[in-house]
This record gives sequence, structure tokens and C-alpha cells, in this order.
Amino acid sequence: MPPKKDEYTDETLESVPNDATTFICGMGAVPEIRTILAAGGMTEQDVEEGQMLLLAALAVPTAPAPEKDTADARAQRAAVAALDNWDEPNFRKFKASLERHHPNVAEYVFNDLAAARGSASVAGVATFLARIDALETGSDSARADARTSDAEAVKLLAKRGLTAQERKRLADLVKVALGPTAPLSEVPLDDFAAVRRGKLLELKRWLNEWTAVAHADIKKKAYLIRLGLATRRAPKSPEIL
Repeated sequence: MPPKKDEYTDETLESVPNDATTFICGMGAVPEIRTILAAGGMTEQDVEEGQMLLLAALAVPTAPAPEKDTADARAQRAAVAALDNWDEPNFRKFKASLERHHPNVAEYVFNDLAAARGSASVAGVATFLARIDALETGSDSARADARTSDAEAVKLLAKRGLTAQERKRLADLVKVALGPTAPLSEVPLDDFAAVRRGKLLELKRWLNEWTAVAHADIKKKAYLIRLGLATRRAPKSPEIL
């Protein structure tokens, strides 16, 4: 009757490749061990089967670590960090220029607006850009009488570094910062684990058969140690008189 799936723990099966490697290398290195096993029925085909099963088990990698991050999430965090670093020095610079040359515009742009930290900086920069766009397009009906000076203020900011390209770069960062980001990809770990367990189980069954023969027929402890089936006795500690 074939062993049940849960007859061996995962820990036991994961140790089988090392055990099988020690066993196969040990019998190959010592002709007398190989001779004793041959007398117990081990043919060249049996040896080749063990080698094949071992290589098949080694070829199946261990389960991949579950993915904990995505490129989208990394880009989102980078965008938030970039905006967080941008708002404080640039708000200060642009506000100073507007306060000197266009104080009315400075009051409009920076009303209840200040540099912030983390995700709050995203909302701050988005608000800043929206107000600059309104100045440039004249879309705010409340400022219909100030469209000329508003357009001049936008041109001044462009000279100070807030060019159309820079505004687009910031708008793109805001979009990335707000997402959405992709979910983690699903790895069929159950199927993967089943394949690996099957390979290890086949190798375990082969090893069980031939280690049983070795235990029964090999009497020399040094040979059993060579096969990984016994351990050297630890030296006794000297008695303290």
C-alpha cells in the first residue's frame, strides 16, 4: 500500500536529497559497500534509478517566497517621496516671488496651502498645480478682472523654474502617487508544493528500501557512518578527580 500523503512531514521530506546524496556517494566511494548491497539485490538499474530520482528532486526548486512588493507600489512610494521633497523649498521660492511682484496672486495660490509631509504633500502639490492652471487658463470666474496679471504671474513663475515641462512632471508624479497600483500576483503554491512533494516522496521510498538493506547486511559501523546511517560516538569527557 502506498504511503499516505501525510505519512512524512515536509521537514522530513526536505532532508531526503541530502540523505540520498550521502548514501549514493558513500556506496560509490567504497567498493566493499557496493558489493554488500549488490549481494542484497541492488543492481546497476537500482543505482541509476536512485540517481535519477535524486536529480529529479534537486531540479524542483523550493517554493518561491511570496511576493511582497510590486513595481507599481515602488513607483507610488517614489512619487510620494519626490513630491514630499519638492514642495517645501519650491513653495517657499515661488511664494516669495509672487509676494513681491503679484501679492494678490500669492494670496490666491497659497491660501490655506503650505508644505506638508508624506501623502499630504501629494494633495498640496495637486492643489498648487490646479491653481496655477486656473491662473493660466483664466478658468476661475472670480478672477475675471485679473486675467492679465494672472497670466503675467504664471510667466514669472516659469522664469523661476515652474515651466510647462516641470508642471507636467509634477502632475505625472501626482497621478502615480494616487495610483491605482496592481495587486500582488498569485503564485499557485499548492500545485508547486504538490509537485515537489511528489518528487521527494519517490526518492524517500527508494532510499527507505536500500537503507533497510544496508542496515540489515552491513555490519561494519564505519561503512554505515559513510552512508549517513550511523554517527560516531562522541568521546567521553575526562573524569575530574
